[in-house]
Amino acid sequence: MSGATPFLTRTWRVARLAAHIGRGLLILASVFPRATRKRRDQIVRAWSRKVLAILSLRLVVDLPPGFDTTAGRRLYIGNHVSWLDIYALQAVTAARFVAKAELAAWPVLGRLIRESGTVFIERGKRSDTRRINQTLRAHLEDGETIAVFPEGTTSDGRDVLKFHANLLQAALDADAQITPFCLRYLDTRGNYSEAPAYIGELTFWQSVRRVLRERRLVCELTLFPPLDPAGRGRRELASAAETQVRERLRGHSRQDR
Repeated sequence: MSGATPFLTRTWRVARLAAHIGRGLLILASVFPRATRKRRDQIVRAWSRKVLAILSLRLVVDLPPGFDTTAGRRLYIGNHVSWLDIYALQAVTAARFVAKAELAAWPVLGRLIRESGTVFIERGKRSDTRRINQTLRAHLEDGETIAVFPEGTTSDGRDVLKFHANLLQAALDADAQITPFCLRYLDTRGNYSEAPAYIGELTFWQSVRRVLRERRLVCELTLFPPLDPAGRGRRELASAAETQVRERLRGHSRQDR
C-alpha cells in the first residue's frame, strides 16, 4: 500500500456506501416481493458488486472448468475473514447466508441483512442447530443456494480454523451439492492484507474504517468442485473442505496443478 486513502476520498466512499444501502432497502421493500428468484439473484449480484466497487476492492474469481455459479440446490462452505466475505460471495453466487442472530439487531444494516433472506442462528444452542438444519433443507430442496461459514467465527485469513460439520447435514438430507470456497485478501502487489480481517476486539465500525483507509484491495475467491458425498458423512466432508481451503491459503490447490 502506498499511503492511506485521503480523508476526502474516505468521506466520499462513506457517502456513496450510505446511499447504496438506502437504495438497497428501497429495492427490498418495493421490488423483491414481486420479483422472480432469477431477478432477485440478479439484483443481489449487482448490488454486492457495487459495494465492492465503492470500497475499491477488486474481485478475482477462480472457478473449476464448466462451473455454473447460477445453479441452485447448492451449499457453499468456506473460510470466514471479514464482513466483506458476504458481498464477495454474493457478487458471484447470490447465495443466502446463515449468520449469528446478533447481526439482526444492527442498526440499518441489520434490517438489510434480515430482509435479504439471511437465516439467523443462536450460537451455542443445540436445539437451534436442529431448527436451522430443517430450514436450510427446505430452502435447498426448493432449489436455493445457501452459504455458511463452518469455522463459526472469523480468522485473520492466514490459516483456517476447524470446520464444524453440523450444518452440512441439511445438504446431505436435501441431496444438495456441497461446494467449498476459499477467500484471500491481498494488496495490489499480491501480498496478504490484514486490513479486512474482522477479528478480536475490533468493532464493526473500526473494521469498516480500516477498509476505507486502503487505497485498493483484492479479494481472491476460489470455488472448488463440489465434494463427492459417496461413503462420507458430514464430518468427513467438512474435513475435506477444510483441507482444500488450507492448501489454497498456503498458495496452492489442485486447481493450480
